[in-house]
Amino acid sequence: MTKNELLEKYNKNYTEEEFYKQNVTYAFSNEQLQNAMKKLGATSEDELTSFGYGSICLKSKFIEITKWMLNKERERKEWLRSLPDKEKDIIIEYELYNYECDYTYDIDNVVDLFKNVFTWNDIMHVFHKITKE
Repeated sequence: MTKNELLEKYNKNYTEEEFYKQNVTYAFSNEQLQNAMKKLGATSEDELTSFGYGSICLKSKFIEITKWMLNKERERKEWLRSLPDKEKDIIIEYELYNYECDYTYDIDNVVDLFKNVFTWNDIMHVFHKITKE
């Protein structure tokens, strides 16, 4: 797998299509909200809830969708733990740059992000590598 393919897979935890299959939709305006209600079969806004970022689902499906999301996240963490060291380093490096750790020298966000996935030593190894460049 190339670096770009690896990062594409890493950044694609679940797709928009998968969310739609779970009866999650999005609305950023009143018109979109009305369309979402029709799509979901809701007769009142009181029947809806959100995961944030404009997402909307039926309250009655919230627990089911949350379990699905948690399962997807568990699968993602298992996948990350299974990566060979070279690929782990690519993912860690990506997030260290994403959080501007090479500039701030603060790796706490990356350590939190990879809690129970990568060790502090894994992260520090890559951090030292990128700050020496």
